[in-house]
Amino acid sequence: MVAEIWVPIITTIIGSITTLFVIQYKHKLNRQKEDDTCPIHECITEDTIVLSKLKEILDDTSADRVSIFSFHNGGHFYSGKSMQKMSMSYEELDNGISSIMMSKQNIPVSACITTLKPLIENGEFYSQNVKEYPEGLCKYNLLEDGVKSTYMWPIIDLLFKFILLIIF
Repeated sequence: MVAEIWVPIITTIIGSITTLFVIQYKHKLNRQKEDDTCPIHECITEDTIVLSKLKEILDDTSADRVSIFSFHNGGHFYSGKSMQKMSMSYEELDNGISSIMMSKQNIPVSACITTLKPLIENGEFYSQNVKEYPEGLCKYNLLEDGVKSTYMWPIIDLLFKFILLIIF
């Protein structure tokens, strides 16, 4: 029964990941060309595709929210060490669910070590009951947002760098 539930979900996620890689690759190729493409038009086109894939995941999983967190450099400490941060870059919601995207920006990666470490080690992270989630800022934020369970899937680029995180 578990396989019956997860096979279509994982298939949808793989399709979405493939789409994101194609978008990333096309974007890289387009940047290499010097053409007159409007960057805003290009961004809207790409974002529309990503959001439609998130909507598919939302529908297939019956989740309340599907979001993508992007990892980025948040500046530098005086020591010169880079501040690693993550921000919610996409969010698709079920009817009646409030958006939290604007409040989930520039989160220090160090605040979510208890979640990200097993995610990277196992390639996924699932918690049926957020109250049993590993202690840390991620658990606090999930409880504050009214989340009851979560599934996380990392997106790795062609260089095996952990670049995005899909959460539903």
